[in-house]
Amino acid sequence: MIRNNISSRIYAALTAALLLFAAPGASAKTDYKLNDTVRVGFNALDHVLQKPLPSRTFPDGPKPSRFFISGGAGFSMTGLHTRPGARGELSLGYWFSPVHGARLNFGAGLHSEYSGMPRVYFGAVSADYLMNFTALLRDYRSRRTFELIGGLGAEYQRIRRDGVWGNEAGARMSLQARFNVSPSLFLYAEPRLTLLAGTHFGGDASRRFRPDASFFVGLGYRLLRGDERRSGTDDFLNIDDSHIFFSFGGGATSYLRGFSRHSIDGIVSANFGKWFSSASGLRLRAEIGRYGIVPRKTNRRYIAAGALEYVWNITNSFGGYRPDEVFGLNFNIGPVLAYGNSARAKLYPGAAASLTASFRLSPNWRLFIEPQVQVFGSKFGADMGRNGRQAIGSVIAGLNYTFGNFYHDYPKAFEEYLKGRNCFLTIGGAPAKRFRGDYGYGMVGSIGFGRRFTPISSWRVTAEGELFRRKPTYVSATVGADYMFSISTAMAGYNPDRVFDISGLMGVFGGVVNYKDPVKAVYGGRIGLHGAFRLNDALDLFIEPQLLGVCAKGAGHPGWAPEARVMLGLTYRLGTYRGHASLSDAVYGEHRNFVSFAGAPTVSSSSINSTRSNRINGAIRGSVGRWFSLVSGLRLGVGYDFILSSLGRYRVNLGTVNVDYLLNVTSLMDRNPARRFHIIGAVGGGVGFSDGRGSSPGAMGNVGVQFRYNLPANFDVHIEPCVSLYMNRIMPDYASGTHFVTMGRVFFGASYRF
Repeated sequence: MIRNNISSRIYAALTAALLLFAAPGASAKTDYKLNDTVRVGFNALDHVLQKPLPSRTFPDGPKPSRFFISGGAGFSMTGLHTRPGARGELSLGYWFSPVHGARLNFGAGLHSEYSGMPRVYFGAVSADYLMNFTALLRDYRSRRTFELIGGLGAEYQRIRRDGVWGNEAGARMSLQARFNVSPSLFLYAEPRLTLLAGTHFGGDASRRFRPDASFFVGLGYRLLRGDERRSGTDDFLNIDDSHIFFSFGGGATSYLRGFSRHSIDGIVSANFGKWFSSASGLRLRAEIGRYGIVPRKTNRRYIAAGALEYVWNITNSFGGYRPDEVFGLNFNIGPVLAYGNSARAKLYPGAAASLTASFRLSPNWRLFIEPQVQVFGSKFGADMGRNGRQAIGSVIAGLNYTFGNFYHDYPKAFEEYLKGRNCFLTIGGAPAKRFRGDYGYGMVGSIGFGRRFTPISSWRVTAEGELFRRKPTYVSATVGADYMFSISTAMAGYNPDRVFDISGLMGVFGGVVNYKDPVKAVYGGRIGLHGAFRLNDALDLFIEPQLLGVCAKGAGHPGWAPEARVMLGLTYRLGTYRGHASLSDAVYGEHRNFVSFAGAPTVSSSSINSTRSNRINGAIRGSVGRWFSLVSGLRLGVGYDFILSSLGRYRVNLGTVNVDYLLNVTSLMDRNPARRFHIIGAVGGGVGFSDGRGSSPGAMGNVGVQFRYNLPANFDVHIEPCVSLYMNRIMPDYASGTHFVTMGRVFFGASYRF
């Protein structure tokens, strides 16, 4: 009886234990779906004690992204004491289910080798089975930020060392950490171990069996489909945006055959293109690089190239048109023509291919890096002193700017731009340094007028004078035209109250120069930056570093010469048109007549026959005038210049009677009747005469700019730099055979309105 009780108790205890042990599994099967690892955790009993569960499938509904493309680069090590190798790789992949996938890989690079051993170059093709551990353990989720993916596969390599070819094959395994930046873009880091065996080169310190540990980083794109693709995309239209772009940058370049770190040199590149759809475009590219020593000569080789390339936007192709995408990737391919100095042929045809990876700074600006390969025929290689077909490799970094519709990108800022002061005047000066020729240091002065015709773009016309004091004196007068683009506005929108605004500029100029020959032509181009500090609503203080290419004709000039300047000056904003204000509304409306008196230091041109031809003399001027409108006026003036003769024993008195037309530039741009500060242009002509021996009256011309400030009680003060041109018959004994004598003056004076 006791024995039966004990047996029954043991049986009951075992039964309870088995029920308790089986309870979690039963509960999981009863209350939750199979594979619901998010709610119940990963249950090993589902996979060990029961029949295998069915493979996971993508959920019904929006079509998930299955196809992907990725590319990256990395380094490898065969052993602790070897030089690192390098490798680039492009992969095409496909997910058959949320957990299982495959990828096909194409790669090239150089192997890790012991120091002192020749480099081994290779091209590779491989295939991997992929398992998404995150989807296996935590179920599938399309918008997951982080994923861990394992890979197992096989690889074949075609290798080459010192012109000898060989083969290697083996297995590899990897673990990829993938970060999904956006629905279509991901970044990844991937450690990998590859075991290879194959050709063993003679004298190779490595074994026939080669372990290769490597680490890769890169980016990839998933091909979005259905609703996932349409979510967050914009329509690609040529109505609001022109989709025109240009890029500029520089970097490193080298011949790829016989490449070494000593063969690397510099390259600059620029391109201009247009997107015809969100995924396709064309671009024209121009570049010039330096490539070592010309055979049998001491000078460097320069190769210039131009290309017409088709541009495939991989980012938009996989994820749809998303203008706010942070990272972008383009593939470029097309024909190229190259020209090399000291080469037999003029042009060498070839083919070019490149990848452009970009980072978005603003709706218009992107930073980019672009690895590029150009391949040419054997004729190019022979003429460049290198045998066989030749390839050139480059890596270029720079900025890309896309023209857009500013109203579409910054609607509120565009409204502020329409209210802003968009016309401006500039005045500045700078020291200058010429880097070719015996000019020494000089000074430059500039005055300009410009207009901001979009929130980003402006044009400016300038008049400049330049002086280098190295004997003989270099004096030039030029007119220039500049295009300016506001980098600050392009990146952050238009803001009329911005404390500091930076713009880029590029322009051309031309004029006349007096150096060793009397008058010759001078021309050139310039690039630079324009940084403006806001002082108040109307005034900016600007600093403008410039780099110029100057070509002056005539004796003593070395041809093209680089020049550096750092301009410093003021910008006066004129504002927008404010209606048809009349002269009666102005502060001088009831007193439009005026008389003025002024005095000035003067400098005569080098055509004056004097050992001290540039000495400073003096002048006085009186005038009477009348304003007919806010913009236009006339004045009649009488002036005298006192010029010291060649030996300094007596003076020549030069008289002038002239009529000038006055144009109030500030009122022309902004008819503000309450303005007190005015910038007035003056141009006119008249008659000049002197008391010099054998002189006779002759014609003269005058041009100047007056800066006037209206004081109370109908008084004005002004500063007026001007230049006058006189016929040499007025001072025949003092002219050195030229037809004209130039007089430069800076008048300081006052006016009374009545």
